[in-house]
Amino acid sequence: MKRIYPSGAEKRKKKKDDDEKRQVQGAQDAAAARIQDLEAEVRKLESEVMQLRIGHSLSQFQRFCASDEDIRFYTRFPSEEVFQAFWKSIEPSASMLVYWSRAQKKGQATAVEASHSHHRSLPLIDEFFLYSCRVAAGLKEKVLADIFKVSVSTVSRIIITWANYLYLVLGSLPIWMSREQVNATMPDKFRQFCPEVRVIIDCTEIRCQNPSSLTLQSEVFSSYKNTTTCKGLIGIAPCGAVTFVSSLYTGSISDQELTKQSGFLDLLEPGDACMADKGFTIEKMLAERGAKLIIPPFKTAAQFSKENAERTQAIARLRILVERAIRRVKEFHIWDTTVPLTLSGTVNQLWTNCCLMSNFQWPLDVKGHKGVCPS
Repeated sequence: MKRIYPSGAEKRKKKKDDDEKRQVQGAQDAAAARIQDLEAEVRKLESEVMQLRIGHSLSQFQRFCASDEDIRFYTRFPSEEVFQAFWKSIEPSASMLVYWSRAQKKGQATAVEASHSHHRSLPLIDEFFLYSCRVAAGLKEKVLADIFKVSVSTVSRIIITWANYLYLVLGSLPIWMSREQVNATMPDKFRQFCPEVRVIIDCTEIRCQNPSSLTLQSEVFSSYKNTTTCKGLIGIAPCGAVTFVSSLYTGSISDQELTKQSGFLDLLEPGDACMADKGFTIEKMLAERGAKLIIPPFKTAAQFSKENAERTQAIARLRILVERAIRRVKEFHIWDTTVPLTLSGTVNQLWTNCCLMSNFQWPLDVKGHKGVCPS
């Protein structure tokens, strides 16, 4: 039988068909690989979108305060439990706030207004957290603007608003302790040496920016600190709680005049005793109220008698408690640097808030310098 071989035309056609099949197969393989790449890209983008949604649903407070240690750093509250208790107590009234600038435009005296219509750039708890970051952690306004993704002017308005709001809220708390409350919470060391003490006082100063006015410069200049300062009086009960905070005065005022102008003397009752250091020569002012001053005895001889030495040591050990309380207030890091003139209208509120919010920390230990965690 005769064998038939394909012609040259048929060979070329077959080769062409095979080439086309290979091209189609190659295109299909490339398309399949591209589809796999696109599907992987889609899964990646979906994951990123999900993460963004999760991140967006969390407040900045939740993102930054995942532990008690974080809360202590950013807010100075000792734990999440204490923070949440404080937040729940102020949230209802805080929801009525408007920004300070808007309150000014309306001619209002405060930053509080019964209106829910004001649009806010941040959730309410994040506004309070932003204020805490500025005051407790000492973060600058530009840093806060970047973290919270708002403008610097918005950060400034939030800080001023919350400073005034907390000043009103905390200022309404009855922090002055009655004689019975002082006696009930008095540590044994005080009962042993100074059972009649109702309050321990001391003055402290914070640095402020030097004003351009020569008259103001002379008023705020402190000869004790050798710089321009604001000066205030703080009083604490023997248990360590802050029970009196004066307004801030110019640094040139004396301790005696500040005590007189602050209204502190009006709180004392006959039989009370006030503990202070030797710089407070206010015996006459206290005597007019029926109270007395407890200070370390002055040295009148070549050396102290044994009795005076023991009394001096005892008073010094107990009086230092107020210095620890003041240090706790100054651990709010907004006071680490000089107070700028831009905060001059709010510095008194900020200072008072820090003093009063220090009461939400652990009680001070009479024997040591650290707070004591209650059991």
